[in-house]
Amino acid sequence: MTDTPPPDQAMPDPATTVTVTALNRKWTIKMALICLVVFFFGVWAIYDALIAYPKRGYNAAEFMEYQYLEQYERDRGVMSNAAGVSDPAAKLAELAQREATVGQLGVVDELLKRWLENLDIVSKLVPEATAIPRTDFRGQQINTASERLEALTAKWTREGGTKKDAPKPLSAFDIPSQWIILAICWMIAAWMAVVVLRSRQKVFRWEPGTQRLTLADGNTITPADITEFDKRKWHKFFVTLVIRPSHPTLGGKSIELDLLRYDPLEAWVLAMEKTAFPESVKKDEAQADAGAQTANADEPPRENT
Repeated sequence: MTDTPPPDQAMPDPATTVTVTALNRKWTIKMALICLVVFFFGVWAIYDALIAYPKRGYNAAEFMEYQYLEQYERDRGVMSNAAGVSDPAAKLAELAQREATVGQLGVVDELLKRWLENLDIVSKLVPEATAIPRTDFRGQQINTASERLEALTAKWTREGGTKKDAPKPLSAFDIPSQWIILAICWMIAAWMAVVVLRSRQKVFRWEPGTQRLTLADGNTITPADITEFDKRKWHKFFVTLVIRPSHPTLGGKSIELDLLRYDPLEAWVLAMEKTAFPESVKKDEAQADAGAQTANADEPPRENT
């Protein structure tokens, strides 16, 4: 024997209960995952801009310093602390001006210019990276040009005396491009987060007994208010409802609904269409069934295994 609930605790009538939409779980998870991926691409760009690319640039500049000092000793016949540069910014400007005037620099000056240009790309065109003697920005104490050349020769040559492969130098755009990538990635991530948050604020309400749909802006429509269910974008999970001119607030307007984000809005729209245009829905269903049967007939019979 079952207990009958008292009248004031009677079960609600499903036909009169108002239900509301919720964000589609799959869509929300997909948006969150894409947002995280784009966000971490931005973090990767920060790593490249602050660590990976500068490190590569330092190595490329150091190799060019080695080439410069080696050629300096070869041309001068002796290594001197004069090979160091006490004012690298002024020296680079002088070399660029001389190249523009003369048209071509000597081998030593060309190597010196390339070294200074690469230091400039990694923001190290400072005496702490070029003067001799100096405490190098890498933390090394450099007392003489001969000592520096000896250390670089040991680092950039193999046991047999052959030079190691030169590190790939940076272009002037490499590091700035990472900051551009960061800005783009985080703007996209922020935009996607805003889309999700704004979507959460929109709620559609449904009264199954009357099939009254309350839109997110508060307007209400029923099947009798709709003259057309435009499904041209149905494959993209959009439907456009064309409202009768007699509707008090939406007369003559076309309302586009996003069926992917809001669940179960699609089922409500189909229920309204079935009420408003039952013959059309039956025809569509018959055509769909016929198409399914044709497709099944074309399939080869399955073999028993």
